[in-house]
Amino acid sequence: MKTITYLEQGAVINHAADIARLGRRALIVTGKRSSRNNGSLRDVEAALEKTNTEYVIYDRITENPPVREITEARDFGVSKGCDFVIGIGGGSPMDAAKAVSILIFHSGKDSGYLYEKPASTEVDKDGQTICFPVICIPTTCGTGSEATGVSVLSRDDLGTKKSLPHKVFPSLSLMDPVYLMYAPHKIIRNTAIDTMAHLIESYINVGATDESRSLVLSGLKLWSRSKNVIRGDRKVGYLKNEHPDNISDYVRRTSDPDKAAADEAIDLKILSDMLKASNIAGQAIAITGTSLPHALSYRLTYNAGIAHGPATGIFQPGFMSFADEKTKKTLLRAMDFPDLDSFKSFLGETCDIGNITEIDFSINVENSIKDILSEPARIKKVPYPVNREILERIVSYS
Repeated sequence: MKTITYLEQGAVINHAADIARLGRRALIVTGKRSSRNNGSLRDVEAALEKTNTEYVIYDRITENPPVREITEARDFGVSKGCDFVIGIGGGSPMDAAKAVSILIFHSGKDSGYLYEKPASTEVDKDGQTICFPVICIPTTCGTGSEATGVSVLSRDDLGTKKSLPHKVFPSLSLMDPVYLMYAPHKIIRNTAIDTMAHLIESYINVGATDESRSLVLSGLKLWSRSKNVIRGDRKVGYLKNEHPDNISDYVRRTSDPDKAAADEAIDLKILSDMLKASNIAGQAIAITGTSLPHALSYRLTYNAGIAHGPATGIFQPGFMSFADEKTKKTLLRAMDFPDLDSFKSFLGETCDIGNITEIDFSINVENSIKDILSEPARIKKVPYPVNREILERIVSYS
């Protein structure tokens, strides 16, 4: 299924009619705060009210949501008679929205169905699990979930994160850079690193096609323009005390309102490019899937609370180091790094993995290596031989 995507200021309100065409009563799936702070939830409510579309809100999605939250949201949506789902936020609410849609449609099944391969009668001609329509509204610039059929949830029973075997592509994705103007720098930084990880893992992939490689190189070139933002050298967005009802303070805080307005326009262009790069990365991994760095990251995120972007980013130099020379040069050129060491240095500056001890890091990575070696499908995506020694060298290079 092809997702209809719009990237523009005012995307949600501009496409209120497109939202309304997808159902009668929406279940909005989001977190507690960010969608309220950045105005995205308010815009969705206004768009639904404009078209007399009924809605209810489930706002208890946490970062890296566990399966039990999906079941809870499903029960709420079924009780309210919802027939489409809107995910607002980063990857967690958008991935959750896909999973919730599956369970609302297949309301007679329990949560175990999420990790069962769907029967042939439960998928459409494109291999997508039949479910209610999903709309994705990203408010970060990294997951690309608005462009993929993938949903990743935390598995408390396994102590890690795992992708569902179901494909659920959004029917509609609405991207507005204004929402990113309210995001803290660490969110912009961490999710932008995830964008880079998606692009590299899609390129160094046996499933890569001419189309996916073209997407990767265009995405990396766009991503490379934001390196100063990722480092924190260039500040973008509104101040902490600014909110959707108080945007005029962005102009009032300077004695030169014309310059402030110009700065705002530049910031929005930068963030729009970062959103676009994220979406391109999503399109690329929709073709190829992700690879070893993502697999190595999941236990670090689940057990150590390391943000997903840095947890994948730290393994990229080691992952790239085993690629052929032409591939390495192509990727480094697209990112505007002179060599692998400078790329590694950049990620050393920007990947915040907190205060995890060396022992805890080693334990989590060792368990991730065991996970990978037990899943041949993950290794088959890598265009060079992979064994324990290679995985340990990828980790040690980081």
